[in-house]
Amino acid sequence: MVVYKNPHLIIRPIDDGFVTVVNTYSTDGLKLLNSTQFSIFEKIDGRNTVENIANLTGLNPSNLQEILKSWEKKQIINFTGVFKEPKWETEHPKSMNLWIHTTNKCNLGCDYCYISTLQTTGGMSEEVIQQLGKKLLETAISRKLKSVKIRLSGGEPLLQFKKWKKFIIDTQEVFKENNISFSVAFLTNLTYLTEEIILFAKEHKIGFGVSIDGYSEYHDLTRKYHNGKGSFDKVHENLTELIRHGIKPSISTVVSQKNMEGLYALTEYLIDLNLHFRYSIVHDEPIDRNRLSKILTQCYDLMESAIYQQDFAFSQKHKLCDLKTSEIFSQTCSSGLNGGAVYVDGGLYFCHVKFGDNDISGNIFDEQDLLSIIAKKQHYIGERSEDCMTCNYKYVCTSGCPMYRINGKDASCDLYHEQMPRVYELMGRERIHKLKKIVNTTS
Repeated sequence: MVVYKNPHLIIRPIDDGFVTVVNTYSTDGLKLLNSTQFSIFEKIDGRNTVENIANLTGLNPSNLQEILKSWEKKQIINFTGVFKEPKWETEHPKSMNLWIHTTNKCNLGCDYCYISTLQTTGGMSEEVIQQLGKKLLETAISRKLKSVKIRLSGGEPLLQFKKWKKFIIDTQEVFKENNISFSVAFLTNLTYLTEEIILFAKEHKIGFGVSIDGYSEYHDLTRKYHNGKGSFDKVHENLTELIRHGIKPSISTVVSQKNMEGLYALTEYLIDLNLHFRYSIVHDEPIDRNRLSKILTQCYDLMESAIYQQDFAFSQKHKLCDLKTSEIFSQTCSSGLNGGAVYVDGGLYFCHVKFGDNDISGNIFDEQDLLSIIAKKQHYIGERSEDCMTCNYKYVCTSGCPMYRINGKDASCDLYHEQMPRVYELMGRERIHKLKKIVNTTS
């Protein structure tokens, strides 16, 4: 049998003769090869047979077959030369994800905020909140969903906390009775936090997504109160309090021209706190991506050191933009498929970026279930460039969010191509580090 390599592989050498090989057209497509395995891999050229490779490497053919079969499972190689495109079940989703716009009121005035209706109205009414709970359960039961996740956003959702307490308690209880998983997270600037919120979050396992745009003065450049005062000191105080109570928020950073020079210091800060953090790049603003790529290189050098010195769980703790390094997908997010967004008045949109537009799918007071209402309006998937359709990162990058593509591409395409091999390398380094620790512990 002739052996063929998948054409969509990223290959990155790492320590001690190990090499990271990643099939970017597969979820969990990463494979670590030692020097012996890599010598086999190098001889796979679409012409050599298993017997040829066994002769060239001096390996027993049956042993070689076992190695090749393990690679075939990850579609790194095969024996036909035809590698199938991945497919997803989208007709009958098992989960639902909703972005809930709890209020238009916010105590900060971030320059790049995309919510066009900010400060125009207050919070969601009790009538809309009650109807939301009713429709969530109705949809979950009728669609036979296994899980529902909502993210309470705004504006600043924690300013609306008291209005949502009863909703969370009641919804968790009724979902538990129906054996359906229900999870909640606040997407917050974390400038407002009380003991009541902390204790409630602990008891009901509420998640927190916190926006931090830099360490100290770099955060304050973009995230200010309406009086112009920076918010970092208060965010740091509240973040420390959450961690003290055993709550580990996920951090989201919008990298812009203003704050990117502080990204290294922020990376140190977040690694020391052992938090999950995501770096996304600002949309619709000019930014020097060449400079940003150099800064990211320095940040990844820091993360590499942290893998070895602090057991930093890189693959679990860090994400660059919407890149899907661990779980590929056909589009950037679940919007329009098994996800959508609920506006403060109960309006349903396929994406929260569309709030304020006329591109509305319906309302939660409509008769159909939530996913059916969202599907009434064809969601925008956007055009993709010809380059994107054959790119190794086709299902990792998905050409970026369709709301912000330029000529069918993510504006950071070149930056991704520079940084993604390094990201996969660090995933490999992390895996080897863990394996070595296990060996040292048991030996």
